[in-house]
Amino acid sequence: MSPTVRPAAIRTPAFCTQCRSRCGCVAVVEDGKLTGIEPLPGHPSGEKLCPKGRAAPELVYHPDRLTRPLRRTAPKGAANPGWEPISWDEALDEIAGRMATIAREHGAEQTAFSVTTPSGTHISDSISWIERLIRAYGSPNTIYGTEICNWHKDFASRFTYGTDIGTPDFAHTDCVVLWGNNPAATWLARSVEVQKAIRRGAKVVVVDPRPIAFARRADQWLAVRPGTDQAVALGLANLLIESGRFDREFMTRWSNGPLLVRSDTGRFLRESDVSPGGNARVLLALAEAGGLLRYDAERGVWIDDGMPALRSAGDVDTPAGPIACRSAFDLYAAAAAHWTAARVADATGVPAEDLDKAADILADATSIAYYAWNGVGQSPSATQTDRAISLLYALTGSYGKAGGNVPGGAAAFADISGADLIPADQKEKALGLKDRPLGPGLNGWVTARDVWRAVLAGDPYPVRMLVSFGTNLLVSQPDGDVATEALAALDFHVHVDFFENATARHADILLPAATSWEREGLRTGFDASLEGQRKVQLRPAVVDPVGEARSDTDIVLALAARLGLTEAFFGGSVDRGHDHVLAGAGLSVDHLRANPQGMTVAGHVPLEAHTTVGADGAPRGFPTPTKRIEVYSERLHDHGQEPTPALVPTVPAEDSTTYPLRLGSAKTVAFCHSQHRNIATLRRLMPDPILEMAGEDAAARGLAQGDWAVVRTARGRSVARVSIVRGLPAGGVFGQHGWWVDGPHGSPYDSDHPLAANINATIDTTTADPISGSIPLRCSRCEVERL
Repeated sequence: MSPTVRPAAIRTPAFCTQCRSRCGCVAVVEDGKLTGIEPLPGHPSGEKLCPKGRAAPELVYHPDRLTRPLRRTAPKGAANPGWEPISWDEALDEIAGRMATIAREHGAEQTAFSVTTPSGTHISDSISWIERLIRAYGSPNTIYGTEICNWHKDFASRFTYGTDIGTPDFAHTDCVVLWGNNPAATWLARSVEVQKAIRRGAKVVVVDPRPIAFARRADQWLAVRPGTDQAVALGLANLLIESGRFDREFMTRWSNGPLLVRSDTGRFLRESDVSPGGNARVLLALAEAGGLLRYDAERGVWIDDGMPALRSAGDVDTPAGPIACRSAFDLYAAAAAHWTAARVADATGVPAEDLDKAADILADATSIAYYAWNGVGQSPSATQTDRAISLLYALTGSYGKAGGNVPGGAAAFADISGADLIPADQKEKALGLKDRPLGPGLNGWVTARDVWRAVLAGDPYPVRMLVSFGTNLLVSQPDGDVATEALAALDFHVHVDFFENATARHADILLPAATSWEREGLRTGFDASLEGQRKVQLRPAVVDPVGEARSDTDIVLALAARLGLTEAFFGGSVDRGHDHVLAGAGLSVDHLRANPQGMTVAGHVPLEAHTTVGADGAPRGFPTPTKRIEVYSERLHDHGQEPTPALVPTVPAEDSTTYPLRLGSAKTVAFCHSQHRNIATLRRLMPDPILEMAGEDAAARGLAQGDWAVVRTARGRSVARVSIVRGLPAGGVFGQHGWWVDGPHGSPYDSDHPLAANINATIDTTTADPISGSIPLRCSRCEVERL
């Protein structure tokens, strides 16, 4: 009898969606099962894979995967929800019926949604389809977590640049700046690009309270205290401005720094202010010789020839009398001047000599590429911190240039997230929008605490239903006690996920989601690099879904059909939707299916797009109200916010006696948010939650490496194992968010206390960023003691 010949493994070019890196890879399938994930050399993000990517088969075939739709039979709050299997039709009919009834009888705003992050989960394949459903349905309320994630780098940056932070061109830069961002733990492909830049000789500046790997390799590490980054940015700006070591030509030509600001109103001086019948759209600056120079904000051009003064102050004569004015740049320079190196050292813990060295590196660099993310986006001053960092970067003149941060894409891909589908009167109902009219609510992204208030108090109207695509709100957000009460009070709650997590246990219906390896996914650009932005790839489903799991996109289309929205969803065809996305690049799904390794578009991300000339003969400029980088934001001023970045204390000093330590948090390469702690190979890398401490802080509390400790704040407590970190400055401790029990592990937190290790239970949310709603996840006060 001849031996059985096993069929050869099928190796399919793909990309991993487990985190922001979107690493190019090869999916290995044997006998219809996913058995491995390997790097894909030649792909712009395919050189390496992290442990999470390599653990993909464990995720797909985990015994706890949800495989059938389930309905609760036990009352809310019961230890056992009493799940019973139901058919997909039963589940979808009931969900759509509830949604339709609420929209008809109360308004679509009374159904809220929660959507997990596309930066750290498989939902990136479907996020645009999910948002399209939410907006076509008419709800302005999605708990997205953006206010504590990407909003500041992607949207607060628009108060300055008019665009997002851009893609850092590490491949051609002279200097790398990592500010509150650790790509070695969160973005492997980007980390590879940074390492290449270092090997090429680029200087490195790291601003981070922890001695991360890149800090240890940096030419200058600024060990900032949690919550004080804004003072560092203003201090660096002051050193550059006072020494004249900034790009004066760029700031004069391409920032609104020369424009005059009225001292009485805080608004720009306009031609209509000084000349009867003058144009209110024409803004004024002072010429070097002292005369007025006019700037047409609508066209983005200077009307008269000449060079305006970047720094000026004085009275401007008008028929109604003199008007006291200062240039926008002068106001910014004054705000920065307060932050001398000595003051910065006192406020932030960064020695004056370190600040000087960092300023020297920035001043001497011919190009600078930077990235900032969660480390500066999770505080009550996150928006103004982003403003301070963005304006510091603007001083270097690198924005938009080769070797700098470059906004935009390599082709004109269409956005199908449906922003045009929700009526204006519905958009205005977004929870929290009246309090934060410039914040994420403009896009329908609301905070969890605003939703809980609506559920429990009907303020400003009731929320009756929650539809969750992924997420684990009891763990990923603070106020878990309030959230638990609100989840129990909902009329109806739906949760779509791979597993039954802590939040899903409160749902009325659970739907099993397919992983990215079990469904098709489109990626238009891999933004670890500018070259990667040219890559377009359609990843196939490499294996069949486990059980009855369905992709989030298929669930969306099924609900849309039941809600009568099929035409808004390209006739219910995913291919038609994707073809719409690709048409501007001259591609189609047929092209991509014929080229599974992906295709490279002909275009490139345009450099210095602000200098291109439009149809009217004027330079395009920046997409801001003044067509320039906004040193002074009249929009912020008109909404009662500081128009130039002014420091707002984020860590309450009055708690320093009872809670002497500053509490922050950090991510680990082993897990994304609250995921993966049930994956055996990943759990071996990080068996327990840790609390990073300086040796002297641990010794003062009788704690040693590996001891179980309690983190205590005025709001709550959590447990973790002490990890003593060499080089960590005293006074700051750093936990890990996302921990919850998925089974007994022999530690002091067990199934009787499933959220004991949840660091977010310690966070007070009563103080929030007045623009974005961000909260002090990385800048609270605490005490630590033995468990």
